[in-house]
Amino acid sequence: MRRFGRIVKVTRSRNFLIKLYTKIERDPKDLKVVTRKMEIIGVVRDIIGRVERPYALVKILVPLHLAENYIGADTYLITKEEEKKLLRRSSNV
Repeated sequence: MRRFGRIVKVTRSRNFLIKLYTKIERDPKDLKVVTRKMEIIGVVRDIIGRVERPYALVKILVPLHLAENYIGADTYLITKEEEKKLLRRSSNV
């Protein structure tokens, strides 16, 4: 799990706008975005803005009426392997 950024707002096109903590070294497209509690809240769709201060557009996977509650939350990226482990763990409960 890697630190990703902080949710700034919900856009009109129903995406989270996330201000990233660092420069992007590898393309994070299609990686899942989770909260500190390991809730999957979205999928990275695009990186926008300047290289020094990038933002990410993340497709929202939580119900839209709950999306506003995540504004200001720190987010993390999980790899495909971590996602599989998370899904296995939740199905064993």
